[in-house]
Amino acid sequence: MGTDGQASPAEASQTKRSRWLALTAMSVGYFFVMLDQAVVPVLTPHLPSNVGDSVWITSIYLLCTVVPMLVTGRMGDRYGQRNLYLAGIAVYSLGLALAAAAPSFALLIIARGLQGLGAAAFLPQAFSVIGKIFPDNSRGPAFAMWGVVGSVGSLIGPVFAGIAVDTIGWRGAFGIQAGLGLIACGLAWAWIPKMTTSSARIDAPSVIVSFLGLGALVYGIQYGNIVALVVGIIALALFFRLQAKHGDQALLPLSVFRNRNFTLASLGIATMGFAAAAQFIPIMFWLQDARGIDATTAGWLTVPMSIVALLLTPVVGVLADRVNPKILSTIGFGVLALSMLWTWWLMVSSGSVYWMIVITALKGVGSAFIWAPNATTAMRTIPRHLAGAASGAYNTVRQVGSVVGVALIGATLSVATPTRGIDLASADAMLILTAAMLIGVIASVFLRSDIPRRNR
Repeated sequence: MGTDGQASPAEASQTKRSRWLALTAMSVGYFFVMLDQAVVPVLTPHLPSNVGDSVWITSIYLLCTVVPMLVTGRMGDRYGQRNLYLAGIAVYSLGLALAAAAPSFALLIIARGLQGLGAAAFLPQAFSVIGKIFPDNSRGPAFAMWGVVGSVGSLIGPVFAGIAVDTIGWRGAFGIQAGLGLIACGLAWAWIPKMTTSSARIDAPSVIVSFLGLGALVYGIQYGNIVALVVGIIALALFFRLQAKHGDQALLPLSVFRNRNFTLASLGIATMGFAAAAQFIPIMFWLQDARGIDATTAGWLTVPMSIVALLLTPVVGVLADRVNPKILSTIGFGVLALSMLWTWWLMVSSGSVYWMIVITALKGVGSAFIWAPNATTAMRTIPRHLAGAASGAYNTVRQVGSVVGVALIGATLSVATPTRGIDLASADAMLILTAAMLIGVIASVFLRSDIPRRNR
């Protein structure tokens, strides 16, 4: 594909079967990421680290995932999405293998950093490829499959981790994932098509400043470091100033933010990242610490979310190509806001914990109405030669939203006192999450209909 934004003959000629094979190969990478988010919390108590050091298991992964993503998204435009995906999944698999064999905690941290770098390389490529090989009137089901794979990873992750810890240990858990990574590399090599590239500009000053800005911002948020936050904000301001000079050839072309639906959808996905990463932290504290529920039962109470999302996402994916995106996304964020508010009421009224079955099912409904429609409308009208940059930005803001969510909800829970216990602190956290979902509702209301007439 050239810089004119038109699909190359090779891209245009993709058959329906080859498109879905390519998407299947890329979805394996997303499965790894969602599996990791569910597996690592279960493995962490069994790793060779103390409680204070164990925070780095997650922190280094987040830092190495978020910071390079703006750059790797644009690198896909310049060097080819297939090449970046293959490199990323290979590095990710190497990180898993090193984690399985790590003789010390220091090497385990390095391994987690490699996993983060690999994820940063391959995650942004999928949305770009979907935009290139799927016609603009049939991308909803593709993004829906992406969401289904994520739900499956989240559903089986804790079960897999628990079985692995009890049978083959934490090293075996990482080792099995590394083996699956080799399979993922083979599928990507065989099924993801080669694509033409653009002349995207990747200049050293922009790369350095983006790394500094995002790194300092994420670190400052995670650890409440005001100096790092200020440095991050200043560096990002300089980064955007640099991008304004280079137009569509910039590392992050600012023209993508003139696309109203992309900007609003990015705001929405940031709030969704906030909720997805943080919502079960106060719920688990309330269930286990305030109500005395054992960990296994608490885990089972969250299963309806993944099951409902798994069943509903394919249906909503089809609707994403036919129904005004503001309707679908508003329903999704509205239902999630209702589920957060209901959870708050359950906590302050000391209601039955088994209402969580209904509440988490509602969360599954809301999630299904957000992931595929939001991604579809964000990328639908982005020019093809800017797809990598746009995908990198979209995924970056989602990850930053996750970092903010975990940090803010963690801080809210940390102020629990003997007179205002973990039950009330958890309830306060649910109000914050409700507010985040209402921001998503507001962003969704202003989305424009971008459905092609032939689809209506």
